[in-house]
Parts: sequence; structure tokens; C-alpha cells
Amino acid sequence: MYREFKLIERIEALFSDADSLDPAAAGKHGVRVGIGDDCAVLEPGAFDLISTDTLVEGVHFRRDWSSAEDIGFKAIAVSLSDVAAMGGRAGAFLLNLSFPPDLEKPFIDGLLLGLKQACDLFRPEKFYINPIGGDVTSTSGPMMITTTALGSSTPGGALLRSQAQIGDRVFITGPTGLSHAGLDILLDGGEEVAYPALLRAHRRPYPRVLEGAVIGASGLAGAMVDTSDGLIQDLGHICSASNVGARIFLDRLPRHPELIAYCEQFSDEKKLFRYLLGGGEDFQLCFSVPERHIDELQRIMQHERSRDGADGGADCSPGTNWELFEIGEIIDPVEGVSVVDAQGEKFQLDSVGYEHFAP
Repeated sequence: MYREFKLIERIEALFSDADSLDPAAAGKHGVRVGIGDDCAVLEPGAFDLISTDTLVEGVHFRRDWSSAEDIGFKAIAVSLSDVAAMGGRAGAFLLNLSFPPDLEKPFIDGLLLGLKQACDLFRPEKFYINPIGGDVTSTSGPMMITTTALGSSTPGGALLRSQAQIGDRVFITGPTGLSHAGLDILLDGGEEVAYPALLRAHRRPYPRVLEGAVIGASGLAGAMVDTSDGLIQDLGHICSASNVGARIFLDRLPRHPELIAYCEQFSDEKKLFRYLLGGGEDFQLCFSVPERHIDELQRIMQHERSRDGADGGADCSPGTNWELFEIGEIIDPVEGVSVVDAQGEKFQLDSVGYEHFAP
């Protein structure tokens, strides 16, 4: 186990680079003073978005299920996803670590490396995502990792949950249900090699950071949310905040081939739909778009796809595929959130989605 100040030095060294060490670059990335003082000092107006998430051992991860690198990657990915859901770009984060005193150095090094890998992967072009402070402490309880991401919205402002309007179309950036299925495989002690994408989605989720920034910058979307708690649950947050309803078309939901194959081994024909509608921690982006803006937004995404060399498609995960799937519409609030099948009949499903402290 590292001593406190040695651990802080380790974090600072890992995230140091030639540009950030250059005194002439101070303030270049929105931060005047980062790790090393009593407070970080930010450039005025650099960040207007902030989000915090905590991962607790035994609740969000288990060391016998995930590598240290995967745990670190996931810890920052969940906060970066919140910034993406606002249509913003992340630029810095605070890191709070509560470790048991017997935690070995190689595990800590791996966790920090996973954090760094995520920050390097998701950082906006020419803009670093670095830790600027936080806290480290010893605990006799479970390991806890808290990340607080700072980001900047576009000139048009953040995409709020309250901005959906009746008549908007509902889109999602990719398939859902993978992470929940991966968790179930681990809980059941199932064969991991048969479903690598499902396990990867749970251990190392891929938030739609770049897509979120492009959607936000376009100024064409209405409300947006990430699917951290499940599609129906999170779309319900938009409906509640916007005082609207939503109708989801079951046959339009993108489906990952591995999830289909996994569900086919069960006799429960609704199992696939429970994952699609209620599986959380996929961190796809679900958002509304006025009908008049759909073609233009699709052109923008097609341009990004061509520039990025992505193939697109529902099975392009992980990775930025720039694909948008139209899955529903915003309707009158009296109808709530409903799901209809290919015949237009309402699809009945038990309560879906995740909620802390639920009985």
C-alpha cells in the first residue's frame, strides 16, 4: 500500500505530460493550478458542468470479476457519460479514493492506469482530461472511488431533460442491455468466453462521449439523458422533467447479436426485452429531436462517421460508431411512457430499470 503523499505523487506523475508541465501552458486547458495546493484554481468560465459518481466495492464492482484497470476505467467513464448527456465536453476531474490499508501497490497502479486509459481515450481533441485534486483516505469498509467530472457546455447551453416537446422523435446511440446481461453471467458463474462483448460492457463500459459532444454542438437535439439506469427508467426522467409522454417501438430497438444469442438459451421470451428496456449501465445516449432537424443531424453524424472511418451498426461496440437509431416519439403526457410491438399493440413488461434504495 502507498503512503498518502506517495499515492498523490503517483497520481500526479501518471497524468503529467510535457504540455501540462510547461509553465507557459498554465490555464490553457481551463485549469490554472491543479494537484498540489489546498484547492484547484480554474480559469473563470472554463467549466459550467459538474457531475459526481461513486463506485462501491460489492455494489458496482468486485475484484474477483474485474481487473484493476477495468475498475479504474469504469470509475471515470460513468462521470464522463454524465457530461456527454448534457451535450458537453469534459476537461478535468476530482478523484476521491478510499482504500483498505492492505490494498497492494500493483492493484492501485492498475486502477490508476485504467483511469488514465479512459481519460486518454475520451479526451476531446487538443483538450486534456486530468485530475486536478481530490482526497485519499484509508477505510475499514469497502473500497470506494468517487470521481467528479468538470465539463463545458456548448454556446447554445446544456441539453436538459426538460427540453423535449410533443412531436419530437426519440433516438438512441446504440444497443442496450449488454452490461446487465454481463452482470448476470458473472452472478450465475456462466461461461465468459462465449459472450465477450457482454462482459466487456459491464466491466469497461464505453460512454458515448464524442457523440454527446457533437450532438450538443449541433444545437439540433432537445432533451438528452444517458442510459445509466435503463432505457425506460431514464426516458421516464425526460418525460417527467418535460411534462410529456413517450412511445417506444419495440421492433426498432437496436440489438447486439451477442445479447440475442445469450437470451435464446432461456425459455423466457421476454428476457431479451427486459434487458433492452431495463438494463442499466450501458451509457448510451437517449435524446429527442424535432422532426425538422432529423435529416441535418443524421448528415452531421454521417460526416463524423466518414471522417472517423467507423462502419456503424448496432454491433459496433465498444467504439464510436456515430450511429443514431430512431426508436420512438414524444407524445401527450397523459399516455405516460409506453412500448408498442410491431402490430401496434402495447407491450406489457414488469417494472424495469435500476433504482438505489428500492425495496
